[in-house]
Amino acid sequence: MTELFRAYSSMSGMLSDPVVKTASIRDVEIFQVYLWVCALEGSIVAIQEELSALYVMLGPTLKVQWEMVQQMMYLLRYEISARLTPQEINTLMPYSQALSQMFSSEILH
Repeated sequence: MTELFRAYSSMSGMLSDPVVKTASIRDVEIFQVYLWVCALEGSIVAIQEELSALYVMLGPTLKVQWEMVQQMMYLLRYEISARLTPQEINTLMPYSQALSQMFSSEILH
């Protein structure tokens, strides 16, 4: 992400700054946790009611570029898919797609 968004700057600094980098890693982990929670529960409610509301509320205040969030989700899906069996990917896919749709540019703009 640092290579793709070299010029990105949040209220806390550049993406490559240690504090911002740590927070960004935490954010990716949060997305991943919500994705797995939804898959385990068999429902996208946690993403709908908690994660999307949190990011819609905090994103503009923190100057989050939604394009960056979308790219992060693409890379996260890629990394997860590289480590799963085809059956596991099929199980996770509906939740991954729902997550992508909720954070799409059509919804967030």
